[in-house]
Amino acid sequence: MATADASAYNNGTYSFEQQIFSISWSTILSFNFKGEASEIASKTKESLVNVLEDKEIQKLIGVWNLVWGPGIYADSFVGEEKSLNMMFIVVPEGDPEQAVVAIAGTNGSSLMDWIVEDFNVKETVPWPYGPSSGEAEISKGTYFGLDKLVNLESVDPTSNASITAQQYLSRRPFKNIMVTGHSLGGALSPCYSLYLDETRSQWDLSESTIISCLPTAGPTPGDLNFSQYYDSKLSKTTHRQWNLMDVVPHAFNTELLAQVPDLYEPDLSASVGVKLLVRWIQRDTKSLDYLNIAPDAKGFPSKVFDLTDFISNDKYKAIAEDIEEAIQTFEEELKPFESHSFGIGSILLFLIQALIQHTIGYIAYFDIGDFSQRLTPASKQSSALLSKPEDGSGRLRKSLELLTKKPILLDLGQPTRHKRNELQAGEGPLWDAILAKVDQINKDKPNQGAQPVIFLVEDQTSNPSGDPCWSGNSSER
Repeated sequence: MATADASAYNNGTYSFEQQIFSISWSTILSFNFKGEASEIASKTKESLVNVLEDKEIQKLIGVWNLVWGPGIYADSFVGEEKSLNMMFIVVPEGDPEQAVVAIAGTNGSSLMDWIVEDFNVKETVPWPYGPSSGEAEISKGTYFGLDKLVNLESVDPTSNASITAQQYLSRRPFKNIMVTGHSLGGALSPCYSLYLDETRSQWDLSESTIISCLPTAGPTPGDLNFSQYYDSKLSKTTHRQWNLMDVVPHAFNTELLAQVPDLYEPDLSASVGVKLLVRWIQRDTKSLDYLNIAPDAKGFPSKVFDLTDFISNDKYKAIAEDIEEAIQTFEEELKPFESHSFGIGSILLFLIQALIQHTIGYIAYFDIGDFSQRLTPASKQSSALLSKPEDGSGRLRKSLELLTKKPILLDLGQPTRHKRNELQAGEGPLWDAILAKVDQINKDKPNQGAQPVIFLVEDQTSNPSGDPCWSGNSSER
């Protein structure tokens, strides 16, 4: 690993990488607060300072001081605003020339965060910094998040003025700056690192600061040209970490997306719904040529986990219970539809495993279970750290209610086993016909929030054998 000098960071029992990932994981402290950005920032700062000053945590990661932030961007489609983007800077007590910039991932309770950043990938825009970037492009969602980070402000205690992180860095020279983030933060942290490198003349007058990046579990921020441009600048000081069984780092590269349905084989098979969703995303993003930064970085191996094993382990119990509660929320909402053959059980099992791999999988790999266990009591937050999907289950339930009352029927002609096999794989003319029908429905501009739902019905009068339209068990037809 080629990074900044790590010696000054190691003032706790944890290694360099463990300390950095622990700091990165602390960005989830903002997820449970609602209100105006200043209010969320104030409450998050209180929790973060509590964590950094906790004696048990200091034994693990050493003594760190919060020097800027947290800066918060909050917004919402409806209701109270939630934190969409958060960033802070900490410095180790033992060496004031080192700094870590930590960037938050996706706020799971914010539907807006999912829509405007995570899945806003159907279009790309030119990389906005650097005259030599050529044709490098990033997704619209990445651009939105980066723009918010660049403009985040926090009060500087020495001047009592609100300043950006870059302005703070210009006032206090550092020898090394490490930028880190998980999930969405794993896509934004390389972008913010490159932004700092492209704008050195504004903050690094000596042009001697080493910029390093430790992104974890990040999806693709941009296209092939952006990946190559980033690597030409910062590959030597970037160490991307990703779990081979984590769905998120497989997005949105076409080849990696193709691996998603088989990630948990043979222990767990993806439902037809998961396969079709992956195929749909591939279709919408294939022409954009997405590729992660440091594409040659080897992911670390994992295995299919049983959630109950973590619930009985104090180090992972809090997060495992959060995952269990989130899944229970969906299960309760979807119980009325268990008999409608939507494959709900298979989808939930796949979702549980995906959540485990994206969270506990990294905590286990970095071996920071002690830190994770202490984070909640140290922060003095009364609620769990992983936000619940407050809106998603209700919307899914309403969609299924609509489906049972007024389904959309699509005549795809006489089915054959070959066609059905292609459809199950998300390929072939039947799948193309489905996508074309959905596009047609979308062009009709349905009511806000409406989603087209299509399913196939076998005409038994033209199929005397009674062979089902979908192979496999009835729950996946």
